[in-house]
Amino acid sequence: RRLLVDLGLLARHRGTDHLLEAARRVVDRCPDAHFLVMGFPGPHIYHARAEALGLGDHTTFTGQVPYEQAPERLALGDVAVAPKLSATEGNGKILDYMAMALPTVAFDTPVSREYLQDDGYYAPPGDVAALADRIVAVLADPAGARACAERSRRRAVAEFDWARAGSALVGAYDRLTLQPRRVEA
Repeated sequence: RRLLVDLGLLARHRGTDHLLEAARRVVDRCPDAHFLVMGFPGPHIYHARAEALGLGDHTTFTGQVPYEQAPERLALGDVAVAPKLSATEGNGKILDYMAMALPTVAFDTPVSREYLQDDGYYAPPGDVAALADRIVAVLADPAGARACAERSRRRAVAEFDWARAGSALVGAYDRLTLQPRRVEA
C-alpha cells in the first residue's frame, strides 16, 4: 500500500474531517492508499467516522505520538497531508514533513505557502474534492513528487533548521535588549 501520513492534533479546524472525506474519494480511485493518522485528542471518534465512511481497512489511528518518535513514523509515509484550515495559525508539521522529504498536500493557506512555496500541492481551503484530486495527482507522479520533496527538504535545512532559528531568535533578543528605551514625556 501507499501510505499517506498526517501528524498533529485531531480537530475540525485542523482539517481532520476534511481529510477523512478526501480519503474516501482517494481510496475510490487508488484502492492501495492507506492513511496513517497520528494524533489526539479523540482518535477513537475519528476512527469511528472513518469506519462509517467505509475506510476501516484504509486508515490507522495511532493516537498521540511522542515528538521524538515522529521521524520514524513519518519515514513510513509516501505522501504527507496537511489539511489545516486556519489562515493565520502556524502549521509546524509542514516543517517536519519538509525535513523528512515528504511530498506534501495542503490547503492553500498563507502559512502553507510560506513554508512549501512552489514545492507543495495545494487545494483551495475546505475543498475536499480538490484535496483528494491533489493527493491522487501526487500518487500518480512519484518521480515529480519526489523532486518537489527533495527541493522542499533542502529549503527546510537551509532556512528552518534549529541552529539557524535559535541564532536568529537570540539576535532579535539582543537587539531588543541593547536598544536604549524611549521615554515618553
